[in-house]
Amino acid sequence: MADNPLVSSGVTLPALTKANALRRRVQGRVASIDLIQWDAVAYGDRMRQDVHIWELNDLCPRDGWPTVLLIHGGGWREGSWRDFESFGPQLSRRGLMVAAMNYRLAPEHPWPAQIEDVLAAVSFLRSQLTDPDRISLWGHSAGGHLAMMAALMKPEWVRSVVAVGAPTDLRQMHPDEVNGVFDGVTLESASPAALQCDSSPPMLLVHGEHDRVCPVADARQYAAVTPNVDLLEVADGDHGVRWPPIGALRARRKAVSWMIDQMDMPERGSKWRRRKKGAR
Repeated sequence: MADNPLVSSGVTLPALTKANALRRRVQGRVASIDLIQWDAVAYGDRMRQDVHIWELNDLCPRDGWPTVLLIHGGGWREGSWRDFESFGPQLSRRGLMVAAMNYRLAPEHPWPAQIEDVLAAVSFLRSQLTDPDRISLWGHSAGGHLAMMAALMKPEWVRSVVAVGAPTDLRQMHPDEVNGVFDGVTLESASPAALQCDSSPPMLLVHGEHDRVCPVADARQYAAVTPNVDLLEVADGDHGVRWPPIGALRARRKAVSWMIDQMDMPERGSKWRRRKKGAR
């Protein structure tokens, strides 16, 4: 079988992979100072059904925390919550509860295990100290696909979606990218582009113009024909939207600001006061 471009090639550049993981871990620890964290919080009874949660060390808003669920990529076959180890705490400091999830992976657990886990994680978060009307999803690649599918299947649960480098129509993908994941089901039934929803929440597709894995043409087509979908293209951007660095950073900041705007965040005031250092 040909290499699956949706799955990262850690074998080719093991040193770079380890260096990036170390960088994320160090940045995450620095950004997590004074944040409350919970690791491996179970949202189900099976392996990998858990989330890592960051929360401000502050008073909870009256209606609960506005919340974001982060969904990793990896071709539905690999990846973990640690892909967001540095981004999660940075996002939480915007006044959000942030949960980065693990989910069951193919081929051991073929579709629909992945989307079942995402919906289970959202359901779990709705039962916590969250505002059930302010839960958004953010996913990259296969995680973006899962975020879109969850929003279309349960629009009443999702405030908004940011999908980075996400495939929208699995029927357009190479067989090597979907075999072993979607065996036994039609690709149409697992494609956001073919799923009808009359009340879908707002979605922002962030896509690199030079994405060689999920062509930007598919994102353009989906945004052109689907209500409540915006497209943010990154000039010369790659699949991970990490290149070019300055353009990728600007795109991520715009995406975060877009999501915050969609949240309609509660004001900081008597219900949500900043604690002063040394206060008792």
